[in-house]
Amino acid sequence: MNTNIILEAFHGTDIRCVDSIIKTGFICKPNKHHWLGNGIYFYLDYYLAKWWTTNPTDKFGVNILNAAIIKCRIATKNNYVLDLRRLKDYTKFVDIYREEFLPLLFHGELISTNNELIDTKTLRCTYCDYLNIKYKYKMIIGTFYIPTQPYMPTDYGEFFHTFNISYIESQLCVFDNSIITSKELITMNRRR
Repeated sequence: MNTNIILEAFHGTDIRCVDSIIKTGFICKPNKHHWLGNGIYFYLDYYLAKWWTTNPTDKFGVNILNAAIIKCRIATKNNYVLDLRRLKDYTKFVDIYREEFLPLLFHGELISTNNELIDTKTLRCTYCDYLNIKYKYKMIIGTFYIPTQPYMPTDYGEFFHTFNISYIESQLCVFDNSIITSKELITMNRRR
């Protein structure tokens, strides 16, 4: 099915970056530990983007002094999206990894390991980059269940065991700026 997919997504950044992003687009800062490959990251949930601007990780060179949230419209054909919220896409993700990526990895064709173990973050990022390059995905939507996320109250992880209902975080990694069809500053918080 080659239908259009249109999403509203939120990107947290520093206010200093907003004009450049809105005028010329996003710039990916490559890092071997990105969750879903080397691309531009968005949350589907505004409140997570807002949380991220006040609690950023410094692993990716982020220094937010004055937080800003940019709302974007992302539009592309469905066949350019690997959406891990969908069963068929998730099974494809796993099957390609097992049948195609692992043999390349073990033959040393993807990562030079110098006989060292590859950490999970590097492996995941490299695999998502591979999917982008080989299959021409313009975006991957990933889901994460981490009951101890810092934005979640500490006792909420136990709630899952009571009802077997969990909060699943969704992030988007956009590899192709052209699918970001609009950008709008919607929030900014200046620190004093």
